[in-house]
Amino acid sequence: MKKIIIKSTGNVILFLLVGLAFLFPFSEINSIQSVGFSVTLSIYPIMLGVYLILYPILYYMVSKRLKWSKTDIHELAFSDEREKIIVAEATKISYIVLTGGLILSIAIIGGIKLFSLFTHEEVSVYFASILLITILLVLSTISYCAKWCLEYRK
Repeated sequence: MKKIIIKSTGNVILFLLVGLAFLFPFSEINSIQSVGFSVTLSIYPIMLGVYLILYPILYYMVSKRLKWSKTDIHELAFSDEREKIIVAEATKISYIVLTGGLILSIAIIGGIKLFSLFTHEEVSVYFASILLITILLVLSTISYCAKWCLEYRK
């Protein structure tokens, strides 16, 4: 169960960092200007890069300490029939969250376009889409982990 919680937590952090990196790619932290050349640094892509380097190293150290198998490196792995059923139940819940969330996301994006037609305000569909996709990925991962843990404790 620790393995699923650690992997799910790692994935939630990854999804949040990817979402932030795409939502605010050019939020200015430090601007470096040279002769005819300007670079704007943002914290979110930098944080994502650091995370992509550190997480596998930390995960490897934890898995070595807890003596986890190196063959089942993904969340959908199982070692016996009981875990196979647990994975199936957790995957069903995650699928339901994803499909329901996608339908809701499509409705929200359509509503945003409709809202902008009547109010003549420009609402960024890109921003709303990335935000909704990030929220959906986080919710589906959390629902998978929660269902997995609940089924495991039965």
